[in-house]
Amino acid sequence: MKLNRIQQEEVLTFAQQLIRVPGTSGNERQVASLVNQKMKELGYDHVHVDPYGSVIGVVEGLHPGPTLLLDGHTDVVPIHEPHQWSYDPHGGVVVDGKLMGRGAADMKGSLAAMICAASYIDRAAIAGTIIVSASVAEELMPGRALEKILDAFPADSVIIGEPTDLRLGFTEKGRCTIGMKVMGKIAHSSRPELGENAIYYAVNAIDRIKGIPLRSDTELGSEVIELVEIRSSPSPGNGSVPDQCWGLWECRILPGESKKALLDRFNNCQNDTRWQEKIRFAIETIDVVCYTGKHLVGKDFLPGWKGDENSRIHRQMEAAIERCGIPLIHWPVPYGCNALASCGLRGLPTVVFGPGDVACAHRPNEFLLVRDLWKATEVFGSAMEFNGVLL
Repeated sequence: MKLNRIQQEEVLTFAQQLIRVPGTSGNERQVASLVNQKMKELGYDHVHVDPYGSVIGVVEGLHPGPTLLLDGHTDVVPIHEPHQWSYDPHGGVVVDGKLMGRGAADMKGSLAAMICAASYIDRAAIAGTIIVSASVAEELMPGRALEKILDAFPADSVIIGEPTDLRLGFTEKGRCTIGMKVMGKIAHSSRPELGENAIYYAVNAIDRIKGIPLRSDTELGSEVIELVEIRSSPSPGNGSVPDQCWGLWECRILPGESKKALLDRFNNCQNDTRWQEKIRFAIETIDVVCYTGKHLVGKDFLPGWKGDENSRIHRQMEAAIERCGIPLIHWPVPYGCNALASCGLRGLPTVVFGPGDVACAHRPNEFLLVRDLWKATEVFGSAMEFNGVLL
């Protein structure tokens, strides 16, 4: 697929419109409404909004074939440092060939590219079904909204449009959050010997966890086990030895790690300690209230995955990238995204591909090169045109 000038302007304008509508996780209603309207305007065969607020558009080819789903999330992270932005975070302005704004790279640009590309393809040459999903709540809860979409719209293969700088993502670390609860015994702070300070137990337990040997992978590098939050009770603690301490560990796990094996590593490192019986580890449950009022609930364990280079979607994307004149670079994805659900949990052939550098995501002055936005649109369109044709 080669975009003409009118199509280039439409993709850019739509990406700007998406950036100008803020939408953090649980607050994507306006973004979803814009996507819904655009899909209908572009002539999708069917457009649905599911109970959680994700928008799903369907384009039917004229020949039988497999179903390809392309997914992009509608939510963005909040802006915590507005004074550090050189431009309005929700302005969507173009400066020196860069589309500026929150979500430009992660990932409203890619979402605009996918949505528009599906309307530009020649349906007479398409086999099978093309589905484009604009999913909710990915920033707080990767994968769960896409699981609900796949329940209603089964697919044979999946493209996740996260920023890869136009490289082909073929493997990805998984993610898990583990809660650590430590029990002590409350006492007046003037008589600490009558209590058991849960914070002291927690500090010792943390040292043991920091000593867990980190595994590594030749493509994905080292796993991550990082303490990201800690608090104690009672709080404020004036006058009391704390009887409870809670910590949160965020883990970036390698393919092949199971829930039980990961928890065993945390539990085993506390063996033969005086606080062993006072500490509990559990995989956290995340509950996100969607803008529709429905709750997305799930355990925060998403296994890593490695794609099959011989799968149809892998070869489709390789051919599409090469057709569009982009260097074919295979890239291990270092972050978590909805592919953890489609491939990690469900085993569906999946690749990750999109415009933008993840290094500028979630940061002030986030941007996306306009030329890469257009090039990604061409790649997505070419991949759709190869659906059911490239064997």
